[in-house]
Amino acid sequence: MSIAVFGRDRRGIERESHTHVAAILIVDDEPSARLTLGLLLRNRGHLVREADGVTAAARALGADAFDVIITDLRMPDGLGLDVLREAKVRCPDANVILLTAHPGWESAKEAMRLGAFDYFEKGQEPDGLFRLIDRALEEQESRPRASASPRPAGDERRFLTVLFADLRGSMELLAGHDLDVARHVLDGVIERLMESVHRLGGTVNQVMGDGIMALFGAPVAHPDHAARACRAALQMQVAVGRYANALRGRHRVDVQIRVGINSGEVIVRAVGSDLRWDYTAVGAPTHIAARMEQLATPGTTVVTAATRALLGPEISTRPLGRVVVRGLSDEVEAYELVGLRSTGSAADPGQPHGGHDHAYDARELSHPEPRHPEAVES
Repeated sequence: MSIAVFGRDRRGIERESHTHVAAILIVDDEPSARLTLGLLLRNRGHLVREADGVTAAARALGADAFDVIITDLRMPDGLGLDVLREAKVRCPDANVILLTAHPGWESAKEAMRLGAFDYFEKGQEPDGLFRLIDRALEEQESRPRASASPRPAGDERRFLTVLFADLRGSMELLAGHDLDVARHVLDGVIERLMESVHRLGGTVNQVMGDGIMALFGAPVAHPDHAARACRAALQMQVAVGRYANALRGRHRVDVQIRVGINSGEVIVRAVGSDLRWDYTAVGAPTHIAARMEQLATPGTTVVTAATRALLGPEISTRPLGRVVVRGLSDEVEAYELVGLRSTGSAADPGQPHGGHDHAYDARELSHPEPRHPEAVES
């Protein structure tokens, strides 16, 4: 899809610019190649799905609509030409880009004859592939669509809480460690982030390679959506902290996450009773939640005054002061999420209710220095 007025970057931030956000399918049997390319494309704001071969690609093409398909030429269960043929039947609007180590091969020429948009030589700088994707999206705008992608059943205004969480230094992790190790670490972090959201009744609507975006209050409404989001964030910090302790002895990696939370009215898009991976929440509250994540130091969670006003006394915070968020005329009051107070000897951040006697410190397993930022920049 091409978005001219409201584009979305990888954190779901609205930006006014003429840009292209694509739904991209990566088909490659090498996990490290899919991981690296997927992260790079998500960092550019694209929605990415991965398939490890021709069979998996066919399933993905049957389930979702894509703007661009990037496929390796040779895979154990078939050729990129098979993916191309499948795409022409199941996803005729998509442009297919073939990855090849030998651009002069007859297979590359055959792919062009069969309708591939272009091919890209492996080993080249990724900027060339990014330019190729941009050209493919521009070409789509200039021709009529053969089929329309399924659209959400409708837009709905909803007052809810948006959460962003990501792993600090994911690119450094990729650069400094074996790709199999890096993928294992990233997968472990994402698994714990998603589990925390699901445990508190939230919806993970985007997985962005090194982090997630989650909604509390949609599609299932919860009157305590802000408290649920904060409890999920506290649980994330504890779970990832324990995971980091286990990793230090094996891989010598320092794993910490940062989390940002904001509440407000957004426009949400639901697809029947199911969720698609392009389920979105559009509005300034999403933008601000992403900025709060950027504001947080590793190992901490930052929430806005809008979220804090919805919390009960069982959730404690610490003021960070007013911060400037670019694009907004007014400053935003920010707070660090400190922990829970409960009646037991140890509070469980995953429980929906608690008392007020014991203070649970979100920083028990990580000890970053507190920060009092003056401004948030993109």
